[in-house]
Amino acid sequence: MKVFMRDLARGAFTAPATMDQLDRAIDVDLAFADLGLGFVDGSIVALPETLGVRRIATRDVRHFSAVRLRDGTAFELVVHPTDPER
Repeated sequence: MKVFMRDLARGAFTAPATMDQLDRAIDVDLAFADLGLGFVDGSIVALPETLGVRRIATRDVRHFSAVRLRDGTAFELVVHPTDPER
């Protein structure tokens, strides 16, 4: 996965994100390495930051409640618990 992220960062693939967003996704993954976020979760942080969005809907409360945005604030999480038996 780390090789894939480095390839994306150097422009090896065409992606809808900007290079700044890709760099930020990688930075988030590294900054929160103990959480094991990975590229996708890092991207989920980078895009709302770019758009100025602070409120996200997620079921991944463990990861996204721990992440801090560039300005040090946390996301406002919209969480709808689900029945794990379904």
